[in-house]
Amino acid sequence: MTTYLSQRTIARIAVFMVVMTIIMSISLLVQAHDVPDAVAAAPRAVQYVEPRPEPLALVDVADGLASWYGGTFHGRRTASGKRYDMDEFTAAHKTLPFGTLLRVRNIETGKVVIVEVTDRGPFIRRRVVDLSRASARFLGVSVTPVQVDAISREDIQRIAGSDNGVALVLDADMQPSTIREEHVDLVKTEPTLRQALTNLSEGQHVRIGLTEKGSYTFQRVTLRSIESPLIASR
Repeated sequence: MTTYLSQRTIARIAVFMVVMTIIMSISLLVQAHDVPDAVAAAPRAVQYVEPRPEPLALVDVADGLASWYGGTFHGRRTASGKRYDMDEFTAAHKTLPFGTLLRVRNIETGKVVIVEVTDRGPFIRRRVVDLSRASARFLGVSVTPVQVDAISREDIQRIAGSDNGVALVLDADMQPSTIREEHVDLVKTEPTLRQALTNLSEGQHVRIGLTEKGSYTFQRVTLRSIESPLIASR
């Protein structure tokens, strides 16, 4: 009789231990499931890197008078072979390579414009650049003193024409700068330089690119900060 009771007691204890083990396991699983996300997984330490455009050096061209040309030449072939469109932002210069981008500043008002050299001229004393009608109106010039600087074609090809992760952008003052691609967000691709500049909103930049054939592309973009892993200093 004594032996029988002892075996039954042992069996009960074993069953009790199994049941308690199951209950404790379920309790631990429930607790782990109910732990808030902030406790269950520590947040990833990051810092925000602000966009810092690096100004691109401009080439000093000349100070002098700007003039403009319009209707008589509209639709004709320019010296570069392109058709002259008086409603686009282009210009004539005596010697600079075709495709050079000029930053022309009205000395009287401080207003600036970017134009592409597509033609030769002007051939009148003291005049340093002949603007298209649209760019002259945008700048507010007739025969007016201007300061002319250039963004060289070589610099544009080096930056915009290579897969180096760097973008070439213009700010509202038409100052060219370089910035890492990851800081650039596209707003809209514009078909012409004139539309890119005249549609520019506050806080936007114009990104200058190059196609495989070497023609320019223009995009309105914004600059944003990016997340970067925070490396603790020792």
